[in-house]
Amino acid sequence: MILLKIGGSVLTDKAQASTLRKDFVCLVAQQIANAKRSDLVLVHGAGSFGHPQAATYLSEGRSVSDVWKTHRAVSKLNTLFVNELQSRNVPALPIHPLDSVTLDAGRITHFDTTALGLMLENDIIPVLHGDIVTDRAGGFNILSGDQIIAFLAQRMRPEKIGIGTDVDGIIYKGKKISHLYASEFEDYRKEIVGSSVIDVTGGMLRKVSELVELANAGIQSEIFNATRDGNIAKFLMSNQEVGTIISIGTK
Repeated sequence: MILLKIGGSVLTDKAQASTLRKDFVCLVAQQIANAKRSDLVLVHGAGSFGHPQAATYLSEGRSVSDVWKTHRAVSKLNTLFVNELQSRNVPALPIHPLDSVTLDAGRITHFDTTALGLMLENDIIPVLHGDIVTDRAGGFNILSGDQIIAFLAQRMRPEKIGIGTDVDGIIYKGKKISHLYASEFEDYRKEIVGSSVIDVTGGMLRKVSELVELANAGIQSEIFNATRDGNIAKFLMSNQEVGTIISIGTK
């Protein structure tokens, strides 16, 4: 099984609320269709279809109305993405984390993966997304696509884990790092910056932190640029490295 996350920065214009990057949505969907893999779990970020609404929820009273507005926005993006996949005969169906995940102080404590497992058994590609979900410590909280990836990676031990973003990998002093070992993370931490637009999930630094935790558990992953034509296909269909590999060990 392959676990692939497509970032909200790929599918949406994060500088404009609820704005799709239609050309990249089509590019992503077509490469997934060409790969013809049914042993695939997809997760996508919320981008401008969730972060602005979630920021309002976190800062202005945390009402059930704001919960609904946030979930409605990310669900709309999920529907648009699944539509593009279905239009290319990809057997994809949505799974909404609000229905199946519980947090405690922002971290996953319960994740019902029954439907996900049954989909995979029937050659259906589950498509999950960042969402707002119940939290035992405070009503509701934000669940990032990166935390979903980290949880499923430890639970399912996939063959490959990819994080598609709009940059070529982890960039240090203007150059891409081809391989980041977990033991080196602290040396690079200060140079890994977050998003320049609204990002309630911590941006690139939080993303890399989740993947370093996976590396320390012996699970390798790769961050790559999903806006470059062919990169998703290379990740899904070959052993060619297209971004930054994150793994345990020392340089």
